[in-house]
This record gives sequence, structure tokens and C-alpha cells, in this order.
Amino acid sequence: LTDEQRKKLNIIHQEQDKMSGRRPIEFVQAARPIVIIDEPQSVDNTTKAKRAIKTLNPLFCLRYSATHVNPYNLVYKLDPIKAYDLRLVKQIEVASIQAEDSFNQGFLRLDSIGWPKGGTVPQAKVTVHKDTPNGPKPKKVTLRQGTDLSQQTNRPGYDGFIVSQISAEPGLEYVEFANGKILELGQEEGGMGEEVARTQIRETIERHLGKEKTLKGKGIKVLSLFFIDKVANYRCYDEEGNPQKGKLAEWFEEEYSQLAAKPIFKDVISFSPTELHDGYFSADRKKGKIVALKDTSGKIKADEETYELIMRDKERLLSADEPLRFIFSHSALKEGWDNPNVFQICS
Repeated sequence: LTDEQRKKLNIIHQEQDKMSGRRPIEFVQAARPIVIIDEPQSVDNTTKAKRAIKTLNPLFCLRYSATHVNPYNLVYKLDPIKAYDLRLVKQIEVASIQAEDSFNQGFLRLDSIGWPKGGTVPQAKVTVHKDTPNGPKPKKVTLRQGTDLSQQTNRPGYDGFIVSQISAEPGLEYVEFANGKILELGQEEGGMGEEVARTQIRETIERHLGKEKTLKGKGIKVLSLFFIDKVANYRCYDEEGNPQKGKLAEWFEEEYSQLAAKPIFKDVISFSPTELHDGYFSADRKKGKIVALKDTSGKIKADEETYELIMRDKERLLSADEPLRFIFSHSALKEGWDNPNVFQICS
């Protein structure tokens, strides 16, 4: 190795004068260590990683995970059923808000309205459901005057959806159909619209309050976790950097106030609705101030910030004196955030 290459090596691989010119890794190798790897699917998952583990010259490796990619020599298995039988985990119950046969309805979402290049007549782009051999799938369709959606999809749910007018006036963008239906920009017809999302929030709050009531006085704090589609639907910032509530935050406070006023839930929680919820999101900053919040995938570096925020506040979240009980996040949390007090998850 050249001197430049040696400088780039981790210290454990560099020759040390105080070790008589030997490398620290040699002492580790001579000890024949037992290597314990937690969540190996995110550590022991590349050729380079496997080589690094082998370099330690281990006596043997123990790998612990519920989702092994390579189980090697399986020594012990604790699957979900056994874990439940041993009372190590909570039972999972799924509440479905949306009708199971919603694909049979005519789903329609107005995505954009504008003028084609060089054109004088506005066009609209919508998302619909189209029949395929593998079942209904989303399809993008361009609407013009007279477009018949039933011919574009071959589905009876779109009968009568013939474009009669497209308005592209800023602030007044909409499409009107021959059956009298009017769809404004961003609005949905059928499928999962705002009414369903609001119902999900209400259902989560109601179950949360029920759990709070049954556990009251037992020293167990109840948390609920929401995974949302767009950060801006929960919180955004104005030009001066002041936070503004999105529709999800407003719906939450409205639905919570109604449910908490019921006699059965009276005095279950003593805090105000505004104190009970908060969001953890990756942020863009300018001169130390947040200027925007990011929609992230859950797999990029910016998500580390969201993860660290929630991990850092984990002990505070469990405190009975801390009002926060409803947590809003954009991307799924990775392994490690194992908070047993999360009783409800709303996606």
C-alpha cells in the first residue's frame, strides 16, 4: 500500500508504532471474537460487509432478526404466533374504513388543467381505474371537450362521464361532465377521498380514547401513530417561516373535540386538542429557520433526521406529564423504534 492509501484506512487497519508496528485488527483476530449482529438484514447485506465480518476472524456469529434475508444455520425461532402465545406482543386488529369493493366504483381524480403547447383549448389530466388481466389499475387520461371516459376504460362505472366543459381560469379550475358532475382541481370522485381520510382519523381517535379509558390509573401512556401521504397536508410554513396547520391537523382537532365531549370519554384526557398532537418530519432550513418540510421515501439520508427526532424524544413521549399522544410522520420508521406504547397505527 502507498502512504496515501494507508492514511485512508480505518485506524483498526493502520500499523501503530505503540503496537510495535502491528495493526489493532490483528489483536482482535487473535482473540477469535464472538460476533453478535442485531438486524443483520441491514448490516450483513453486501459483499463488502460480509468481507468485513470475516476479517474479524470470529469464532462464530450470532444474528438476531425477525426478517432474515439469509437465516444461515437457524438456532432459535420465535415467530409471531409463538410470540403472541407467550404474551410477548400485542394482538393486532385491523380496522378497514374503505369498502372492500371500492375498485368496482368509478374512481376519478382531477390532477391538472392547462393548455397544450401551441393550443388554444384547455385540456385536463385525470387518474381513473382501468380493467387489466390482473384487476383494476390506475391509468392517466387526458381529457378534451367531448372525451367519453367509459370508452377510455371499458368500465360501466364511468357511464355518463362525457366532458362538457373545461375551465382553466386560475383559481377556478374544474371539469364539468354531461351527467352534471363537476370536479375541481385535486378533487376525487369515488375511491379514497377526504371523507374517508377524515373517517380514519376519527376512528383512530375513538379507539385511542377507549384504550386510555381502560388503562387509566395503571401508569401506561397510550400513543397513536399516523403515517400521512403529504407533509403539507399536516403542516406548512408561510413566507415568514410561521407554521400553519394543514387539513389533517384541523380535522384531528375538530374530530377530537367532538369525541372528547362524549360523556363516556369525559375527563379521560385533561389536555387541550392542540397540545395532544405533533409531527416529526425532515426539514429544509435557511439561516437556522425551517422554511419547508420534506416528503421523503423512508430510504434516504433526510429520513435520519426524522428518525433521530422521534428516538431523541422517546423518553419524553412515555412521560404521563407530556401531553403529546398523537404522532404524525411521513415515512415509515426503520427498525429500532420499538415503542410498546403505540396502540394505534393509522396509514
